[in-house]
Amino acid sequence: MLQEPGRRASHGLRGGILVILATVCCTFLLAGCGSDGQLHTLAGTQLKGQVHGGQQPVSGASIQLYAAGLSGNGAVAVNLLSPNVVTTDKNGAFSITGDYTCPTATAQVYLVSRGGNPGLASGVQNQALVFVAALGDCGTLTSSTYVWMNEVTTVAAAWALSPFFGSGALAGASSTNLTGLRNAFGTAASLANIATGTAPGGSLPTGAIVETAKVNTLANALAGCVNSDGGAACTPLFTATAVAGVAPGNVFDAALNVVRNPGVSVARIFQAVSANAPFQPTLASAPSDWTMSITYRNGGLDVPAALAIDSTGSVWVANYFGAAVSKFSPLGVPAAPQGFPGAGLNQSYGVAIDPFDNAWVTNEQSVSAAGNSHYGSVSKFNAQGTELSGNGFTAGGLYYPVSVAATPAGLIWAADYGGSAATLLANDGSAISPAPGYAASQLPFTSAVALDAGGDAWFATQQGAARVSASGVVGSFACCTGPAGIAVDPSGNVWIADYGAYAVVELNASGAVAHTISTASAPVSPQGIAVDGAGNIWAANYYGDSVTAITGATAALRSPVAGFGIDAPLNEPYALAIDASGNLWFSNAGNDTLTEIVGLASPVKTPLLGPAAQP
Repeated sequence: MLQEPGRRASHGLRGGILVILATVCCTFLLAGCGSDGQLHTLAGTQLKGQVHGGQQPVSGASIQLYAAGLSGNGAVAVNLLSPNVVTTDKNGAFSITGDYTCPTATAQVYLVSRGGNPGLASGVQNQALVFVAALGDCGTLTSSTYVWMNEVTTVAAAWALSPFFGSGALAGASSTNLTGLRNAFGTAASLANIATGTAPGGSLPTGAIVETAKVNTLANALAGCVNSDGGAACTPLFTATAVAGVAPGNVFDAALNVVRNPGVSVARIFQAVSANAPFQPTLASAPSDWTMSITYRNGGLDVPAALAIDSTGSVWVANYFGAAVSKFSPLGVPAAPQGFPGAGLNQSYGVAIDPFDNAWVTNEQSVSAAGNSHYGSVSKFNAQGTELSGNGFTAGGLYYPVSVAATPAGLIWAADYGGSAATLLANDGSAISPAPGYAASQLPFTSAVALDAGGDAWFATQQGAARVSASGVVGSFACCTGPAGIAVDPSGNVWIADYGAYAVVELNASGAVAHTISTASAPVSPQGIAVDGAGNIWAANYYGDSVTAITGATAALRSPVAGFGIDAPLNEPYALAIDASGNLWFSNAGNDTLTEIVGLASPVKTPLLGPAAQP
């Protein structure tokens, strides 16, 4: 029942906590806070569930229902059951009898189970046993909601919500990233079914593929510690998952350490799996790393190229063939079975989202009806997939455009491969740059464009890079063998995927080479490149079928030389983008699919309108 404005909820939520929530909500104008300045709460309903370690019920476990915090990643969550105490019975069952109030209908909530006896002698408590189940929108919980908490739901929450968890199993996001938080809870539901405690989840779109055996294998690695008194049986897992010499104190923190450091102690973590692994199917040998992927298909994907993410977390994909642009929900559901058709779409490589959530797609060769000798065009679509540009915009010197970027004001930059130039368009498609484009013939075979914080556009060019101002002033810099992708970090450094040299190159803001990070021992040919909200660098390896990770501040490799994600079904990944949940999205040109590597990056504000920033 929706509480009337000004009425204080009385079911299990202390007045002081409610006042704090109301203050947070109304300060940041969150969903559920009315124009009258009051918090519109929602009375909770009865919830039931069970806690199982492997296949053993856990008795005497303490159950908390949390609402994710709203003051930053890892912010203090609110225990909605306090001061009430809920514990599991001898069968591991628990019942929450409605003694809580949802802060808002869309508040993201999750259950935590702490301690308990996993079928051992009477009086034994395993304090290392901490399970998590991500529930999602508080307002969707009903009396029929049943939650089976176990190792599978726990590792699913760790992967999907890694950027949002702090210490003590407390999760939160900034008040400006409720979308990223909510989408991450949705991804957790794709990895695990909380009603059955099994992988994958029940909400996957048709044809989607989860690395189910890897989910079960990490769950099995936790199970040996879970089904014990928390002592010696936990040592192999906790030793293998220590970070900087500090071992975790419970299985959920161990899972978080694994997914945040997926290339560390991979074999030792696998060795923690017991011979009688409770969750099947499981991996027969250690994985390449502990990254987790979901791969999607359909939606009109046809040799997918660049991709971009809008303000809702939906993923737009340019397709070289098919004369359609694809759009997928944050959970991988296609917006249209065959994509959105466009009269002007033809051989499309690039896509960008402007501040109004319009999608701009480059057409390397324009259709005949465009009337510009097939020199190329740019098409514009609104958020619903309606084409707004007819046969395509062709002004401003467009000549085989292959990449595009949008400014905070909604201006559109295009990299003109054919004209070795740059085009700048207004948001209505009219030209700002002159007929030959800016820097005509000064950007040799430009292949990609990215924007810095000062409003200049940086272009990947043949054996170098160039910076072009909004008035057309050009600066050129030598650096590379075969630049393919380009990105700018929050400090103004420029990062280039050097496809020909099997390397990632960093230029400082003045265009001088600062670092070259080579992957020549594993010739992976980086193609696309992106920066996350923490300034870390991610490069899609077209022939390596992997992703290279680099710490931006030090230019040190975070991934193995061959990259992360080798177990994922990446297939000639052309481009990547990062969403507000910290997920990495890849277009697979080799098999017409879209792969999401879950929760590995720092969240990014979308759409991308310059250097990456925290949401």
